[in-house]
Amino acid sequence: MAKNKEEKKENDTFLIFLIIILVIIALILLAFKIISGKSIDPESKIVTSLHNYFSTEDLGNCEGLFSYTDGVVESKDVKEENKICLAYHKADIEKVDDKTYKAKEKDGLCETDGMTFKTEEGTKECQVSIYPREEVEKLYVEMFGDSVSDDLKSFKIDGSHICFLKDNQYYCGLSDEVTYTVGSNISVYRGIKKANQKKDEIIIYDYFIKLIGEKCYTSYVNGKENTSCSNAYSNLDAKKIDFAFIKKYGTIFKHTYKKGNDDNYYWIKSEKI
Repeated sequence: MAKNKEEKKENDTFLIFLIIILVIIALILLAFKIISGKSIDPESKIVTSLHNYFSTEDLGNCEGLFSYTDGVVESKDVKEENKICLAYHKADIEKVDDKTYKAKEKDGLCETDGMTFKTEEGTKECQVSIYPREEVEKLYVEMFGDSVSDDLKSFKIDGSHICFLKDNQYYCGLSDEVTYTVGSNISVYRGIKKANQKKDEIIIYDYFIKLIGEKCYTSYVNGKENTSCSNAYSNLDAKKIDFAFIKKYGTIFKHTYKKGNDDNYYWIKSEKI
């Protein structure tokens, strides 16, 4: 009888211990859920829209995908010219006017009101398109959560075109200075891993691969070679990268967006994890 009581006591002790362990696990899972937030469908409109704030279409413009770097990059640290360049390319804006300026004979440049444009090839004229300032800067506010400073008077939209601010309009044409980017020499592959929503933030995790020749890199800016990815790509049939390849060999990044007073989510920062 004493032995049965002792066994019952041991069983009760084990049961209590098991219950405590289960409660601890449940609390840990609850805390993790609170910290990470609720899951969002990675193919939902809001997630895909935010993820496309930065896209492979920007490689030749705006200094490429500066949101993918080895470390942390915050919106406040990115040059204003690069951010408004992105907004310009993503904004659905209609021209309000076109203008033609005559060039000076000596240098083939059109100079007017502090703006300098290059002539179209084989002509002595500069063709300029005019866009409303508010339409360009409206998307800038949505994407980055702040307004364009009054100090910004011009920005490049690609290697050969520039926009100048005049009378609350942007005058855009050929630049007298041509710049070259590495965007045309590389390929970038991205795929969304998951997305979470926590209070007024949306966090998107994705896979990233930068490819130059047959070498993979861990980020767009200052990336190191991902040798396992490079080796796998060199043996890849038809050199076609699909989502399974990106998921297996891509570097994971975390992108954070915050809801503004207008209920739009703007980009705060990105980081490699």
